[in-house]
Amino acid sequence: MTCGSRFLEHVIKIRPKWLPRDVQFSQITCAISNVVFQVSCKEERLLMRIYGSTDHGLFNRAQEVQRACSLASKGFGAEVLHTFEEGRVEAWIHGRAPSNEDMRSPECMANIAAKLRSMHDRTGLNHNDLHRNNMIVRTGGELEFLDFEYTGPADPTYDIANHFNEWMYPYNGENPHLFQLGLYPRLSQRRDFVTHYLGFTGGGKGAVIDDFVEQVEGRRLDSHRFWVNWAERSGPSEFNKLYAKARRTLIPSDHFPDESSHQKDEWCKPTDEVFQGMARTFSKMLQEAPTAAESEGLRHYQRELNGIS
Repeated sequence: MTCGSRFLEHVIKIRPKWLPRDVQFSQITCAISNVVFQVSCKEERLLMRIYGSTDHGLFNRAQEVQRACSLASKGFGAEVLHTFEEGRVEAWIHGRAPSNEDMRSPECMANIAAKLRSMHDRTGLNHNDLHRNNMIVRTGGELEFLDFEYTGPADPTYDIANHFNEWMYPYNGENPHLFQLGLYPRLSQRRDFVTHYLGFTGGGKGAVIDDFVEQVEGRRLDSHRFWVNWAERSGPSEFNKLYAKARRTLIPSDHFPDESSHQKDEWCKPTDEVFQGMARTFSKMLQEAPTAAESEGLRHYQRELNGIS
């Protein structure tokens, strides 16, 4: 009996016509925080997610499940079909994860940027863990985001900075814990991504784009610190140990908080200067006469930022 098959009863609850003898569980090995299975019966498929530990304290499981359901209802991620104490069952999305090379292509990069902007606007949430294994390109070509354990209130510059950092991690080969500095997006790629995120594909807004890119770059260390903290607090494993050790080298020692501040709110909390910079950027964008849809989203951000800063 496989680990997944122990939870067969939960599959049968939502697929009562499936015969237990025909149900197959195949583990999806790229998952890190959870144990994930493809559950199949003949031509039909489901996804089962068995939760990993939350002893690291970096997110609340009940809140994560609630957010996953809410995001799915708004068109982000797979539909949650059934939940139970140790995990949940989701609809299967047919498609494939983009390769690292795919993710860097202009077309895919533009799609990711537009999807991320849509998520921020429509849900008020960040993804906060947007690497290639947390995306899937449907067989029809549409891009989907997956795995929302680390979602939090919308903070666009952090979410984009974290995504750019993830470009350095192909998550394949013999050393998936090692970053590759040469894979970090070039300035031209970062500008293109931000251009599509902001919806400025018509040109003529270079100063606003450059300002936003600079603010994104200022959040890279926040991302590094969070994931070092995650690795060190997620339980002993060779991967976590090597990952934390390698990623620590990207953080100057004077930028690393002491052990007493190892809380998510502290590690990722933007400074007042960051909030003020974001507010300035969105103010400039509104002055550039965007479309009505852009204006609505931008004013929402501006109100939120003014309330915080």
